[in-house]
Amino acid sequence: MDTDNGLYVLDSYGLIYRAYFAFINRPLTNEKKENVSAIFGFFRNFFNILKDYNPKYVVAAFDSKTPTFRHEIYDQYKANRAKTPEDLHQQIPVIEEILIALGIPVIRSDGYEADDIIATLAQHCCEENRPCYILSGDKDLMQLVNCTTSILKPNKTGGWDTVDSEGVKAEWGVGPELMLDLLSLIGDVSDNVPGVKGIGEKTAQKLLAEYGTLDGIYAQAHEIKGAMGDKIRTGKEMAYFSKTLIALKYDVPCKADMEQYKINLFHFEKAAELLYQVGVPSVAKQYASKSDSPVTQTTPLEKNEQNNDTKTSSHTNDKNKDKNNLYIEEDSYLEVRENVGDYKTVRTMSELESILDNAIKVGSVAFDTETDSLNSMKARLAGFSLCYEAGKAFYVPVETNNPLLSGEMIPKDKVLTALEKICMNPKMQIIMHNGKYDLEVLAANGMKSPLQATIIDTMIAAWLLQSDRNSFKLESLAETKLGLKGIEFETIVPKGTTFMDLPVETATPYGAEDADFTWQLWEYYKEKIEKARFTSLFYDLETPVLRILTEMEIEGIHLDSRQLE
Repeated sequence: MDTDNGLYVLDSYGLIYRAYFAFINRPLTNEKKENVSAIFGFFRNFFNILKDYNPKYVVAAFDSKTPTFRHEIYDQYKANRAKTPEDLHQQIPVIEEILIALGIPVIRSDGYEADDIIATLAQHCCEENRPCYILSGDKDLMQLVNCTTSILKPNKTGGWDTVDSEGVKAEWGVGPELMLDLLSLIGDVSDNVPGVKGIGEKTAQKLLAEYGTLDGIYAQAHEIKGAMGDKIRTGKEMAYFSKTLIALKYDVPCKADMEQYKINLFHFEKAAELLYQVGVPSVAKQYASKSDSPVTQTTPLEKNEQNNDTKTSSHTNDKNKDKNNLYIEEDSYLEVRENVGDYKTVRTMSELESILDNAIKVGSVAFDTETDSLNSMKARLAGFSLCYEAGKAFYVPVETNNPLLSGEMIPKDKVLTALEKICMNPKMQIIMHNGKYDLEVLAANGMKSPLQATIIDTMIAAWLLQSDRNSFKLESLAETKLGLKGIEFETIVPKGTTFMDLPVETATPYGAEDADFTWQLWEYYKEKIEKARFTSLFYDLETPVLRILTEMEIEGIHLDSRQLE
């Protein structure tokens, strides 16, 4: 089997819906305030296919624009689905246009769903002993997996996981050859396929394991005892009716000649220009990077920058000479290694004073708190860590639930007084990750003086540069940006306990590591902020707002309950 000739088939609507709903809680919009979540997610994920798999044969399958044969069989098919959101509906023709501009054939057939087209193409590939890779997360397509056909399923990181026969069985408890029977028993709420009432996935798996197939189950249905047997016998008609609805067609009238789907040249520059136009510059830049021709489309971001004041016009104009110079933060595929640092416990005031004096000489210090609660207003301060040099950090224990260890710690009131040397120093830059939490913890634990140092928040920097990330946790950023794997909280804090219960020897490497990672992340991000031309946005807007929001949350609001009633 020649893997270079494999056909890559896009389950287009499935991927579009998945991309749209991935951002449903924080939709991505362009300068016109139009939702572009589906466009962004679809083409960002597909770019990884182009980059990592280098496909030679590609086709995008779309559903029929007319009712399908399944609707003729069952007028309630998909009847309980909510109407496609208008802001998603508007993105579908745009995605189709960009696919065509890229050079990818788009096919649909009246009366059939994309799944049927995919099944037909997979069958043709099987007959030719040609690999077929289906880009989809749809369980209905799992029934197609065989020796030539596999599923490429999008994962949460923007990559793709290969699902073969063993993968189907691991996920669903049955092999691909039994997926149709499994789905016929359990039905599909999203498509309004009835299945057998009262039979869930686990029960269906058990029945198929015992009786082999759906036919095998009903051949011996009289032997199945109890409520399960009653449900099976009562639901026979619905089981086979569901099978008719779910079964895919292998004879859709679409081009069987695979050479029709061969891509001799991807038109990356055309796709990039359209992506710029609709307002997804980060994805446009990815496609532009694959093009040999310059991309001349002005992005929405650059249009805004051209209207900036003259203080930045020279820098902006230089950047605009080459649109491909637009900086977009992306995850790197780093080799992750276990972190090793020089971390020390601080137990005396003289040690702490010396560390703070050194930090003042440097002018910057990373700071992180450890507590017994996620509620910053109620959290007790177990300790905090300081770092002003990569790979080297200090942990200062403050409180513990173990009275035998309390004598080895600096009293909290003295610690907070000492910290004023940096917190009340207007020349100091204190780097935090989710700084609002740390500042609120300090206030809740007794720090009353007004903050004068500049707070740099690496979580905000990460969000500005890459707002589509799935996680802004310190551990996640350390792995993807620094290639460092840290100590996981769950491995050191047993269930039912808190950080307050840890011995200092265990708390130190974890706490100090957090400050070290924060320091190194800012070393990574500060030049990226400038490169992305977010300097004013970060320092003049986000940074002061952080302090204001913190003060607002500490102050709180008063509710006149009587007036409200």
